[in-house]
Amino acid sequence: MSGKAKQQVTLSISSIQSTVNTLQNALNSAERADNRNKIQEAINSLNSVQLQLTDFQD
Repeated sequence: MSGKAKQQVTLSISSIQSTVNTLQNALNSAERADNRNKIQEAINSLNSVQLQLTDFQD
């Protein structure tokens, strides 16, 4: 992978981590169960994408 591509993957992973942190805060303050479930699904999806990007980076 070229240096530029690797840099973009690294930036994407960092962005995903930031978004997951924000969603985790939202999850902790969500009152309705259906909202918590949707937020958790989004977190799970982003974690999956992050794992795929990490594998791609290696």
